[in-house]
Amino acid sequence: MVKSAPMRDHSIVIKPRRRGANGLALLLVLLLSAGVLALGFSFFAPAKLSLLQERAIGLLHGGIAGSEERTFIDACVSVPDAEGAQAVTRTVRTTNFQDGTSLSVSFSSPPTPTNSQCG
Repeated sequence: MVKSAPMRDHSIVIKPRRRGANGLALLLVLLLSAGVLALGFSFFAPAKLSLLQERAIGLLHGGIAGSEERTFIDACVSVPDAEGAQAVTRTVRTTNFQDGTSLSVSFSSPPTPTNSQCG
């Protein structure tokens, strides 16, 4: 059997516990929460998420030179149990980057009542 005993010449040093691991775990939880929120916004607000993605892509292409957004009525449809025509709008956002490339993102809305002339 092995017994350990402090030596007479040396004092016993008690080192305090490190707390860095708790901070790292908290940072990991915060990053995972941010990722889950970003994925949640992609289902509920894809247009806002694409703005973040465009900015991230812009970092790879030397920055964003300009951005243009156009919204127009793409189609008119007749929906049962609705009076009049329903309009489907489309938003096209084109982002130009500093290196000469461009990105075009298109969003369509669900049919909504309109007072415009559909024919």
